[in-house]
Amino acid sequence: MSVKIKICGLMREADADAVNVAMPDFAGFVFYEKSRRCLTAEKARAIRSRLDPRIRAVGVFVNMPIEKIAELARLVPLDVAQLHGEESAGDIEDLRKLCPDLEIWKAARVGDDFDPKSLEKYKNADRLLLDAYVEGYGGKGKRIKDERLRGIDLSAIMLAGGLNAGNIESAVKAFSPYGVDVSSGAETNGLKDAEKIKEIVYIIRNINQNEV
Repeated sequence: MSVKIKICGLMREADADAVNVAMPDFAGFVFYEKSRRCLTAEKARAIRSRLDPRIRAVGVFVNMPIEKIAELARLVPLDVAQLHGEESAGDIEDLRKLCPDLEIWKAARVGDDFDPKSLEKYKNADRLLLDAYVEGYGGKGKRIKDERLRGIDLSAIMLAGGLNAGNIESAVKAFSPYGVDVSSGAETNGLKDAEKIKEIVYIIRNINQNEV
C-alpha cells in the first residue's frame, strides 16, 4: 500500500511554498464560486507557477460548463480535473474529448442514503473520490460515517471529508484508500498551516514506509 496525499484548497503563494516543503502527491485549487477558497484563473496560475513540478495540480469544479473547465485546465495548467457536482458520465466523456491528457476524477457525496452501486455510473472516470454529504457540495470538514464505508473497496478511491492529523492514520488503516484528500484539516483560522501540512504528510509517509 502506498497511499497518495492531496492537500486541497490552496489560496496563497505561501501555500505552494508549504506544500513544496512537505511534498504531497497532489495540490488542489478550487474553482467553485460559493467556496471561500475559490480562486480566479489568474490567482490559480500564479500559485501553480510556484508549485514543485513533481506535485500534480488538481482543479475542483462544481457544475461548471465543460468548456470552461477545459479552458481553465489549459490556462492554469492542471493535471487533474475533480468534478464535485452533479456532472454525468456524458460530461466526463465531453471533457475527455476536449482535454485528452487531463486526468478526470468524479466525486460522490456519501450520506445516510448512499448506495455504493451508484458509483457504477461513473466508471468512465479515471478515479473516484468519496466525500461527506453536506449541503453545498462538501468542503465543511465533515467526516463520512465509518459504517457507510464498510464493504467498499477503496483501493482505487480517494477518501475526503474531515480528515486531519488526529484521525487520518486510523482512517487509512481501517479503509486502505488509494489516497486521502485534506483541506480544512490542514488549516488554522481558515488558512493553510505549513506545520499541519507537514504533519499530515509525515503520518501518511510513515504508514507507507511501514507497510513496505
